[in-house]
Amino acid sequence: MDRDSLNSMTVAKLKELLADLSLPVSGRKAELIDRIIKNQEDIGGEDSDEKEEIDISESRQDTAAEAIETVVSDIGDGPVTVEESDVTLQTMILIGAVILALGLVIFSL
Repeated sequence: MDRDSLNSMTVAKLKELLADLSLPVSGRKAELIDRIIKNQEDIGGEDSDEKEEIDISESRQDTAAEAIETVVSDIGDGPVTVEESDVTLQTMILIGAVILALGLVIFSL
């Protein structure tokens, strides 16, 4: 089975496949797919260069998929609120004036 056909399956179906292969059934969908593919590679014995290219490609796909899942779940949780800073423009000007005054005092010594 290739990654595309596994991606189109439901998590329940993937877990059934893993159970049939006597492999652990816990984890995210991407992990389940990786486990099935790794089991197929172990049985098939692919060329090591080819295997390395596939691993890199799968890693990138998994990273992208996880990023997408995170964004989608954040959207589902509602809008992201940014906390307002307690430091106002007046406070920053005051801090700058104090630093400038200290610099002048030190410079005059």
